[in-house]
Amino acid sequence: MMDDLFIRLGLSQKESTAFLELVRLGACPVSTWAKHANINRTSMYVMMERFKSLGLVNTFVHKGIMYVQAIRMAEISALLYDKERVMETTRGLLEKYLADLQKLEKTHGITPKVRFYEGKNRVEAMYEEVVDERSFKAFFNPERVKRVMPVYFHKIPQMLKAHGGRAKELLIRCKEAEEYLSLYKSEKHEILMLPRDVKFSSDTIITEQKIFLVGYSEDDVVATEIWNEELAQTQSVLFDLVWEKTR
Repeated sequence: MMDDLFIRLGLSQKESTAFLELVRLGACPVSTWAKHANINRTSMYVMMERFKSLGLVNTFVHKGIMYVQAIRMAEISALLYDKERVMETTRGLLEKYLADLQKLEKTHGITPKVRFYEGKNRVEAMYEEVVDERSFKAFFNPERVKRVMPVYFHKIPQMLKAHGGRAKELLIRCKEAEEYLSLYKSEKHEILMLPRDVKFSSDTIITEQKIFLVGYSEDDVVATEIWNEELAQTQSVLFDLVWEKTR
C-alpha cells in the first residue's frame, strides 16, 4: 500500500491518509484540504506545519488565502537522499563522541529500571542489547520472530556464538523451531522443544540482571526491558524448573 511509504517517512496512518488526499487534490486552501480529509481546520494547520518540517508540503498565498501543496512525488527521492546524508553525518558525530558520551553516562546517579519499546524500529534497538549479552535463557516463539523480526532469528544466536556465550532456549514447536534447532543447537547453546500443547505468542529473555519481554501481534511489536537482578534471578529459577520438566 502507498501508505507504507509515508509511514516509513515518519507519518502516522492518519497523517499518511491526509497527505495522500492532498496529493490527489493538488494545490488548495487549507480549509478545502481539511474538509476532504475529514479533519478539523485547527488540527489540519498543526498537521500542515509538521509536513512542512518534513519537507513534504509547500504553502503560498493567493488572493489573500493560504494554499498548501504537496511536493512533486518525483522529489521524494531527493528528500530521502537528504535524510540519508543527515543520518550519515549524525552517525559520524556519534562515533566521534561516543566514548565521551559513555563516560558522561556513567557519572549519572540514576539508571532507568524499566524501558518500553514500541514498533519494530524501537524493538530492534532492544534486540541489539540482547545481542551484547554473553548468556541468556529464553522462552522463544521462532515462528513469530522469523515473521516479524526475521533478522534477529539468526543474528542473536550467531552473535552469541561469535562472543563465545551460552544460552538455553525453550521453543514453541513449529517448523521454524525445527530449523532453528538444526542450525544453532550446540553444547553452549542448548535448545529444547516445549510440549505441543504449550502455546504463547510472546518471548521472554532472561539475563543475569535483566528481563526482556517481547509481544508480537499481527501488525505490531512491543517490548519491555526490566533491569532488576532479583526479578531476573526469580525468572531464571522458574525457567530452570520448566527446563528440567521438559527434558
